[in-house]
Amino acid sequence: MTPTFDKVLVVGGTGMLADASRWIAVHCNRLTLLARRPEALAKELGATAVPIDWSAPDATGRLADLPKDFDLAVSWLHDAAAFLARPIENCLKPGGRSIRVHGSQSADPRTRAARDPDPRPDVTRQVVILGWHPEPGDGQRWLSNAEISAGVVAAIREPVFEALTIGGASG
Repeated sequence: MTPTFDKVLVVGGTGMLADASRWIAVHCNRLTLLARRPEALAKELGATAVPIDWSAPDATGRLADLPKDFDLAVSWLHDAAAFLARPIENCLKPGGRSIRVHGSQSADPRTRAARDPDPRPDVTRQVVILGWHPEPGDGQRWLSNAEISAGVVAAIREPVFEALTIGGASG
């Protein structure tokens, strides 16, 4: 299934999630990119760029100034910015979807709960947990940017997944 969205908000989607942002841009009418430096990718995609530094004191206020009618939000936040998960979800219209991207430690439900505080009850929240890729001889490697983006796109395409782990994970 390939959904189409009216308005999508992507937070932290200019680095490892850039390919996912490109896919999203094709499947929505309006894309807004929030990141430290979103301008170049936003220009490439015809998206709206909102530069924001999560450590700045006005970060929560800047999120509050955004429209509240997004259909989908995809967000990758560092642990220190986990408190912004709810303000990001507050930008969604009722019935919207929030896809949160987490590192492999979120395979532990307690860690996941700490990284995703205070879910909004009228929004569907999905979690994508990034694991690792097994290598021959009991080795492993972190996922590539392409594998990460493919996992996020898989979650977007399949809203039935509450949590989707890409690769191996422990927790």
